[in-house]
Amino acid sequence: MTLRSMRGLLACAMLLLAFGCVDALSGSGGTTGVAIYAFDSSTSTVMAWNDLGALYDAATPPAPDRTLSSNLLSKVTNLGWGGLCLDSQRNLLYLASDSGTIVRINQVRTQTGTVPNTDIISFTLSSTDRLTNGKFGQAALDVASDTLYITENGDNGTRIWVVTNASTQVQDNSIALQALQTSGDSGGTGVAAGSGNVYGFFLDGNPVGPDVLTGPRIRMGNLSAFNASGVILGSTTGLGEYGSLALDTANSNLYVARHNTDSTGTGAPVQVFRTGQFGLSYNQAPAYTVGSATDQADLRVIAHPGTKDWLVGLRGAGTTGYPTLILWKSPLGGVAAKVVTVSPATTVFRGVAMDGNAS
Repeated sequence: MTLRSMRGLLACAMLLLAFGCVDALSGSGGTTGVAIYAFDSSTSTVMAWNDLGALYDAATPPAPDRTLSSNLLSKVTNLGWGGLCLDSQRNLLYLASDSGTIVRINQVRTQTGTVPNTDIISFTLSSTDRLTNGKFGQAALDVASDTLYITENGDNGTRIWVVTNASTQVQDNSIALQALQTSGDSGGTGVAAGSGNVYGFFLDGNPVGPDVLTGPRIRMGNLSAFNASGVILGSTTGLGEYGSLALDTANSNLYVARHNTDSTGTGAPVQVFRTGQFGLSYNQAPAYTVGSATDQADLRVIAHPGTKDWLVGLRGAGTTGYPTLILWKSPLGGVAAKVVTVSPATTVFRGVAMDGNAS
């Protein structure tokens, strides 16, 4: 057997491992016991529904079970797109504004009404280390390492900020720059994290590989750096503009949303890649796709509870958000999304998070 043949067999085996280790339709630990949190920028409050299944099944969307308010939430009124994430182990909710202010709500499962000052704090990402005209976007929390990640885009680059020991940050703390960045990437709008790994979406960047691939790409790395070979990009990936990421840690699936309206893209708005696909080859097709190119053409943000089988999306047009939740129950099972429009009509959602340990 030639060396080339042996390499080919090894590549095939790796692909089988990447695609076959987990049954795609097995679900992420079921669909019960999930709560959903969405931040309303029009009132600077957090809306919480304690049972996502009940919200999904209701003929008429019910009012939130809880509405959380605080003077500190006015600091994140201009929430970054996807700037909401939850630590289900430590019972914390994080909100990240597009200007770099972070608010953390403690004991979020039992909060209702005005959050006591002892249970809410705000801190900032250092103002001396910003990109020119930088704006912050999606935020993600790796529960295992207590690390918060936030994307930043500016005139002179893109990167992902790293906030270690996020649960112990204190009021008015300023976080010095620690960043994940790759040479030549641009347009970073998506981040997801879990089990010590971090994933980033970038709209473009330097050519990659012997085939000189360019365009949208997703990267895999860890707390200290992205892996140079852990990148997926190319014509078969289905990636597009304003990529938003969500990680199914139970099934090792990475959901990647694209905004078909702004990118004039066609096809499914959500691509699903196995985390095991990183490092095999660059130009790979997704393992699965989710959603309707017509009904979710303006999909801007997605979120996953990690250990339960739900996917939630938000619509967006430019800087405009809507009072709409797009709910996929058992998304890998091929179930069509249900669109829930909450009241009042002036509600503006730019961030959403789910708690898979709500009960």
